[in-house]
Order: sequence, then structure tokens, then C-alpha cells
Amino acid sequence: MGLINWIFDFYQQYRIDQLQKETARTEASVRTQGGGVDAERLERALGELALAVKTVQRVMVEKGVATPDEFQAKLRQLDLEDGRADGRAPLR
Repeated sequence: MGLINWIFDFYQQYRIDQLQKETARTEASVRTQGGGVDAERLERALGELALAVKTVQRVMVEKGVATPDEFQAKLRQLDLEDGRADGRAPLR
């Protein structure tokens, strides 16, 4: 199992790196030329992110990887990592 775990960890880190780059591009794409935030672009980016998260969650449930209750429990656990149960994760 060591090699499989290493390959999975390597792939996971690769995806994290890719998503960080995509996040930086998205952040730049929601800024106006003056440096302000373009609300319409930001709303569209958040909608795309929400759709992606919902898709991953649904596939995981449909494949039997996790139940909806397990997702909720993990969400509550992760929410408390920053010391506040506010339904949000810090952006930085």
C-alpha cells in the first residue's frame, strides 16, 4: 500500500498546485483595472466553485465513498479548524 499511497499523495499535491494556480488566475479575473472587485465576475466564479464542490460531493455519495451525514460531520469539523463555527473557511 505504500506505493499506492505515495502515488495518490503525489497526484493530490499536483491537483492542489493546479488549483492554487487556477485560484490566482480567477482572483485576477474578478478584479477591475482599477484594482476593485467586479461583483458580476466574482459571483460567476463563486457559482462555478459551488457547482464543482456540489459535483464532487454528489459523485462521492453516489459511488459510496461517503454518506451525506459523513460530509456534514466533516464540514462541521473543518469549519471549527479556524476556531469559529461560521460556515466558512479562511481564504488565506
